[in-house]
Amino acid sequence: MFVGKALNVELGWSLDDIALLEEALFAEDAGLDQPMQAPMIDGLICALVSGPVPITPEQAMAWVLDAEQGVQQPTFADPNLHARLQALLLKQWQATAAALREPDRPAYQPLFGCTEGEDGRPLVILDDWCRGYLCGIELAASAWQPLLQAHPDWFSTLQLYGSEAGWRRLEQQPPSEAAHDAAAAGLAQQARQIQRYWQAQRDAAEAAAMAGMADRAASGAALCPCGSGRPYPLCHGAN
Repeated sequence: MFVGKALNVELGWSLDDIALLEEALFAEDAGLDQPMQAPMIDGLICALVSGPVPITPEQAMAWVLDAEQGVQQPTFADPNLHARLQALLLKQWQATAAALREPDRPAYQPLFGCTEGEDGRPLVILDDWCRGYLCGIELAASAWQPLLQAHPDWFSTLQLYGSEAGWRRLEQQPPSEAAHDAAAAGLAQQARQIQRYWQAQRDAAEAAAMAGMADRAASGAALCPCGSGRPYPLCHGAN
């Protein structure tokens, strides 16, 4: 059972897509020891489309297939199945990028798993999605460090629910139901906040590059001060 992202074609995976994805990854003939479940893949995608270093869906697929090392390859009986899974990954990738970056699209919501709590009420599972997001950070760990150091609070819930150190803390001090629900609700906001930070960094770098190009173009168009009427780079600037 899943909660979070609306499951329809416009926003990414459908329930049928998730069923196909997980049946293929966890089938015996796949030969995979540690594939990712759908919520973990969703967390991975969110980190990769948000972060500071461009990583392609093809590169990410290695970690979907092998969450521990990113090296194990499947042994699907159907030779077309790998391409179908790659298409599903790209589908969610594009939907996530659009939801995070485009203001006229529905706001991004993580895809969490859900189980039944001891009292019979639905209990949202945050661990898998957070593990996936942290895996995405690890793929470009050094590039993420400035933000991790500047705003550690943005990553506190991710590390609490997605790391072994965090799981030990949760075991020692289990959160209340209200605190758990608040953590789930806050992850979507934190994901959008992190994406906006890196988007601003990319926009600033692009603006600086464009300004540099404009300065060089203006300098190249300047006339030579010798009075020849020729552009400086083609006159005395050529020496």
